[in-house]
Amino acid sequence: MLALKKLIGEWVADHTEVVVTDDGEYEVATTEVDAYGDTIYVWVKPDGAGYRVGDDGRLLFKLDPGAEDAELMTTAEEIALGSGYEYNHETGEIFVMVTEKQLAGAIMRLALLQTAISYVG
Repeated sequence: MLALKKLIGEWVADHTEVVVTDDGEYEVATTEVDAYGDTIYVWVKPDGAGYRVGDDGRLLFKLDPGAEDAELMTTAEEIALGSGYEYNHETGEIFVMVTEKQLAGAIMRLALLQTAISYVG
């Protein structure tokens, strides 16, 4: 069983891209794919003693660029909050603040959350 866990971890690591931006933030291309067949991205911003892990508002913008579908926005907010993430009404960003120890899990869970929400839209 331990060998299988190691193989899974290696596969995820091999298929995840991390780019450091000019301002010291991280753009993570995850292994997840949304309802449109596009790679799910997560942005990580160091913030004091922790990290802000978010979608930069891009998922909901992609699903509804004009933010005209109030039901979609409310549903996305409820899903995000129910999953332990925050939701910014002004930007449509889904995010969470975490410690370094929580970082990998927060990134992967946000990627899965974005995938799920993409099918709602």
